[in-house]
Amino acid sequence: MSAQIVVVGSLNMDMVVSLNHRPERGETVLGSGFFMNAGGKGANQAVAARKLGATVAMIGKLGEDLFADQLLNNLEQIGVDCSGIEKIKGEATGVAFVTLDPEGDNSIVVAPGANLRLTPDDVRKQEELIKQAKLLMVQLEIPLETVKEAIAIARKHKVPVLLDPAPAQPLSEDLLSLVDYIVPNEKEIAQLTGIDVYDQLTAKLAAVELLRKGVSTVYAKLGEKGIVVVNANSTSFVDSYKVKAVDSTAAGDAFAGAVGAAIVSGKDIWAAAKFASAIGAITVTSKGAQASMPSLEQAEQFIKQEAHNQS
Repeated sequence: MSAQIVVVGSLNMDMVVSLNHRPERGETVLGSGFFMNAGGKGANQAVAARKLGATVAMIGKLGEDLFADQLLNNLEQIGVDCSGIEKIKGEATGVAFVTLDPEGDNSIVVAPGANLRLTPDDVRKQEELIKQAKLLMVQLEIPLETVKEAIAIARKHKVPVLLDPAPAQPLSEDLLSLVDYIVPNEKEIAQLTGIDVYDQLTAKLAAVELLRKGVSTVYAKLGEKGIVVVNANSTSFVDSYKVKAVDSTAAGDAFAGAVGAAIVSGKDIWAAAKFASAIGAITVTSKGAQASMPSLEQAEQFIKQEAHNQS
């Protein structure tokens, strides 16, 4: 059976430590807890979309080590089609080193490992998988030429493209013109447009600049300030949900996966943003990347409860 969503992206093992404050140069601090959790922007988004009811396939690279088996088993148990994931002999699986402060904010260092070995040729081998999808999702933790090839194949077969432009880097107008949906945060949209974003108005101005560069729909994420959704026909603002953050590590990935799941389920762009805002909010209320992402049933219960609280 073909997947509704194909994700081309990264797989990492997250190593997470909680601490009271981050060390200064030359300083050693004691952490208050440590755990490991399946992560990687690509895998996170695949898991988020799958937990929300979409059928999902992933294309990526792992090393040949214990982490590889753990990450692969986790995806398979959740129900992601892993036929497009390959192991590379002698290579290390990607890892991310995450620090969490008491407010749930994080700092992350990624050692990409096998993720950097995902090539355009690897993607071309999976053209049939992409061709049959309703949506392609890509991020920037893999080589940019591989991202470009995945997008080119999707456009060839008229498959819409959702890009999460993270980690932030400059992108050409030629690439952006092939993107249907983009989900940048404030720093990423500023990097792409040269416009400082700090409120709804500046987010709208930056989003319009992305439309000028060829993107069809922009979901500008402003954290606690909500989401600005802009396309050629309208601008909408979606309030954020007020929750106590414990770990913000995968909030953006949860949002992207939720937008993807909403799109393939037939929701309009505004409804997709509202739904994804709820998923991002739920995700930050517990620790871990993929472990913190809610099921569709949990999401619906949360949204129903929030609506009741506001009535």
